[in-house]
Amino acid sequence: MHRFKKYLRAKSGAATVEFVIIFPVLIWIVFSTFELGWMTTRQMMLERGVNLTIRDLRLGKIENPTHDGLKGLICQRATILRDCVANINMELVPMSLSGGLPQTSTQCVDRTGVIAPVESFSAGINEDIMFVRVCVVVDPLMPGMGIGAGLNLLDGGGFAMVASSAFKREP
Repeated sequence: MHRFKKYLRAKSGAATVEFVIIFPVLIWIVFSTFELGWMTTRQMMLERGVNLTIRDLRLGKIENPTHDGLKGLICQRATILRDCVANINMELVPMSLSGGLPQTSTQCVDRTGVIAPVESFSAGINEDIMFVRVCVVVDPLMPGMGIGAGLNLLDGGGFAMVASSAFKREP
């Protein structure tokens, strides 16, 4: 009994206990900071790629636009998205002022390969108001740590990043 009381009064492991309690929290914060920073950078680059490509399309700099051609341009301009062409889906449709934005949900690439998303693509004609929505499926930087562990992943892995825009085709 005397040894047990002596063991309970010992102060030699106090710093270790504090370290064991605080260290996981600090590591979670560090990994979450890296993940959030990388997610924000990828989203910004996706938005940049979409904006530059749509600006060229709007001004008529892209002749005879195709679905694959526009996806390739977006990926080329959003330089840091890994395997972008295989993981991107783009929807480009005319819209009316009275109808508002399309109410359909965003269609992303299904990495399981079971179902290919339906892609709506119409380059429109001059004076059309167009709506573009791009979805890229990306993998978390650290899927098991920090924010990466709490992300809602799609069936085939990865999470969806979406960029959208509307513009008027110039003559």
